[in-house]
Amino acid sequence: MDLENLTTPQPRRSMPARRKQTVGIDLGTTNTVIARNFESLRIEGNGFLMPSAVAFPPNGSILVGKSARRRRAMDPKNTILSAKRIIGARWHSSYTSLFREHYPYDLLETPDGRVIFRTRAGLVSPVDIGGEVVGRLCELTHCPVRDVHAVVTAPVGFDKERRDATSQAVARAEFATVRVVEEPIATALAYLNRSSLKYAFVYDLGGGTFDAAVLDCSRYPFRVVGHGGDPYLGGDDVDRTIAIYVADRTLARDSWDLTNDAVTFDRLVNACELAKCELTESEEAAIAIASVDPAAPESCGVIPISRDEVQQLTLDLVRRTFVICDEVLAEASVKAREIEAVFLAGGSTLLPGLRGYIESYFGKRPRFDLDPLGVVSMGASLAAARPAVSELLDPCA
Repeated sequence: MDLENLTTPQPRRSMPARRKQTVGIDLGTTNTVIARNFESLRIEGNGFLMPSAVAFPPNGSILVGKSARRRRAMDPKNTILSAKRIIGARWHSSYTSLFREHYPYDLLETPDGRVIFRTRAGLVSPVDIGGEVVGRLCELTHCPVRDVHAVVTAPVGFDKERRDATSQAVARAEFATVRVVEEPIATALAYLNRSSLKYAFVYDLGGGTFDAAVLDCSRYPFRVVGHGGDPYLGGDDVDRTIAIYVADRTLARDSWDLTNDAVTFDRLVNACELAKCELTESEEAAIAIASVDPAAPESCGVIPISRDEVQQLTLDLVRRTFVICDEVLAEASVKAREIEAVFLAGGSTLLPGLRGYIESYFGKRPRFDLDPLGVVSMGASLAAARPAVSELLDPCA
């Protein structure tokens, strides 16, 4: 044996552990957002919001997002929006009863007592709608799904069946795993990424639901110590309130009724939503009645609406949120003055005057330095990436 040329065997270098890929998803009533590492993934040239809309036009294609949303006025029965309001819900539930009352869709009961849409493309479930939205958003943001672990958010008030349905919708995109985190937890994670306090309050007014929660943030992970909400208190209900007001004015001024046909009224709701969004930047907007109902006489013209009018119209809805806040604080045995920070989430927190009401109620300015439309998904991305939060997450059923 040649001892001189004998070398000492070198230990094998261990390959560095591959970092787990994670994303957070806010599958919302109005819009859906995906975030990774505390940053919302952008759609080329179109921001980061994907309208939670799916349309089935006569040519047999499937449209998702903005292109689908544009078809709402011309083909409302085959353009599905706000499906989150009945995802996982039972046919005989209050959620479904209100949904049937508020929207023009053809709904059927499934053999297992669920809800399904009847469209020209066939029968489509709320889970199918959510799956189409998330899948298309992943494509447009170039978000990988293979070997990626996703966390999707759900309102605190969702029961197990509704949480499972939400996670099943996201699982259609073929992520490695899908788990659920409560929306207030996600919001608090986003805001408290670099700070700490005792009690925080999450005021989440989205497109379909209002969620309120008190969180004990003194230990990590955070705990929800009081929560409540209303599944029919959100931007959609604001739009309907404005639409009823515009319809009443049109009837009184022009003797023309915009409420006697469900499809026409849905077009009016859509026009009022656009006007509401315009009022976040302008003092006044206008609804053209001819665009809502082509059969309306020319004399109907337009109905102007101001920011102040919307603030007054929505005051009762806003008061309902504070009744829920009272209940949530009582459940947590915490007084409003003991809340150290109020975090806002949901696009409807942009309503005129709302932030002033929130400041008066809690005695402190609410935090809205993070985009209320993206904050939930950003917090979910942190929950997905942090093992310490795992006890707050529900596995996909």
